[in-house]
Order: sequence, then structure tokens, then C-alpha cells
Amino acid sequence: MTRPEARTPVGRVAEVWRYPVKSMQGERLGQSVIGPDGVEGDRRFAVVDRATGRVASAKTPKKWAGLLGLRAELRGEVLVVTAPEGAEYRADRHDLGAELSRLLGRPVALASAPPAGAAIEVEWPAVDGLASAGTASVEGLAPGSYFDLAPLHLLTAATLRRFRELVPGGDFDPRRFRPNLLIDTAPELTGFVETAWVGRGLVVGGVRLGVTALCSRCVMTTLAQPGLPADLRVLRAAVEHGGAAVGVYASAREAGEIAVGAPVWLE
Repeated sequence: MTRPEARTPVGRVAEVWRYPVKSMQGERLGQSVIGPDGVEGDRRFAVVDRATGRVASAKTPKKWAGLLGLRAELRGEVLVVTAPEGAEYRADRHDLGAELSRLLGRPVALASAPPAGAAIEVEWPAVDGLASAGTASVEGLAPGSYFDLAPLHLLTAATLRRFRELVPGGDFDPRRFRPNLLIDTAPELTGFVETAWVGRGLVVGGVRLGVTALCSRCVMTTLAQPGLPADLRVLRAAVEHGGAAVGVYASAREAGEIAVGAPVWLE
């Protein structure tokens, strides 16, 4: 355990998010438990393409951009999906697989248990400097989960401010990046602050986290979603100024509860 005097304050938690269904809109929380699987209830479910057996992801927008128009939330233990026109579909009252098939225009199933070898299809837009630009690939998910690489994604307000300075008019709304924790960094911390946290520890409220890697970005950051227009400048800026990375991945070293307003310390 790091001594408190060896910690450096870096900010406070501004927002806490979870996304109960992979690639759908999530829900903003006031507080949550964080453990080995990240924010409680995060990526608990996924939509599976019945034709291919692969997990549906908006990283293939030609097929699955419609996922971003749906909002998923957990009311207690009940999954509720809200369609763009406001209709609600509850797992305890509706056949969600059938309703999602109708809404998405493709035969799908809603799955809770990740199958062995779960994978998604990814389309890489033609952005200069982006690895695999203009191609498509199939990528495996983290074993036993619906996470791409890690159970937590952190993003700082300092990073968003820096992108807005570099690309005036670009729409760098944090919802495009789907963080679990948005950290309002101290005023003296500027630029892409969290990139220097990789390999370090954070104490967030009563939770200890380990920052594991930079978070590489994809076409999802550019897509239209409720309240946000399509904006390819977001990914172009990430490639040009951040090496295609925005934010960092993390995992819990010690489980506990986290809340908006909690102090964040770098170990």
C-alpha cells in the first residue's frame, strides 16, 4: 500500500458511466461498485449476429451503427432498452432478441454469457496515418468478457480540452469515447495527462486502480449518435496528435465504491 504522503492529487471524478449492452448508449451513474469486472453491470450483455455468431459492434457501422441509437440501462437487475422514438423494451416483459432483430433489421440474439472465442468485426476508415486504414478485420475480445481489452476506460477533461484547442470546431464530447470514468483534472495539469499514467496506480475514492495501456481509437468516435453529429475530425485528430490513442485502460487492484466528486490520486 502506497503511503498517503507519496500520492499526488490529480483531480476528481466528474462522471461515472456503464454500458450494460456492448455498443449501445449507456447510463450515467452517481456512484457504483468497481471490481475485477469494472463498473458493476458494465458490458453485462451483447447483441450476437445469428448469421455469423459474432458479437455485434458499432465498429462495423455498415451493419451495426443502429446500436448507438439504442440506450441500455439496468433497473435493479432488469435490462431495459430504449429505442430512438422512446419505446422501452424490458427483459422481464419482452422478447428482447426479437425486438432487437426488428429494430436493427438483422436476426440477432441478446447474450449474457460470452462464448469462448468471442469476436467482433472492425471496419477501419480511410484516415491517413491510421494503422489498417481502409481495411476490415476480425478481433477477439478479452477472454470471458465483452470488453475489447480491459474492464475500465478512463479519460481526463484535460485531454478533451487539448483536442478542442488543436481542432477548433471538432466535436470532442466525452460520450464519443465511452469512458467509465471522466476525471476533471486539476487546472495545472494540461495536455494528454493520462498518457503518463500507464504503469502507475490511481486511488479513486476508496478504489485502487492500475493503469494498463493507452486506449486506441476507432471509427466509433466519428459516428452520429443521439445528440451528436458524425464527425470524422475526431478520429483524424486522435491519429495526428495522440498516435490514435485517447484515454487509458485500467483494472481494479482493490475493489470498492466510487462516486462522482471522489478525489483521484496518482501513486
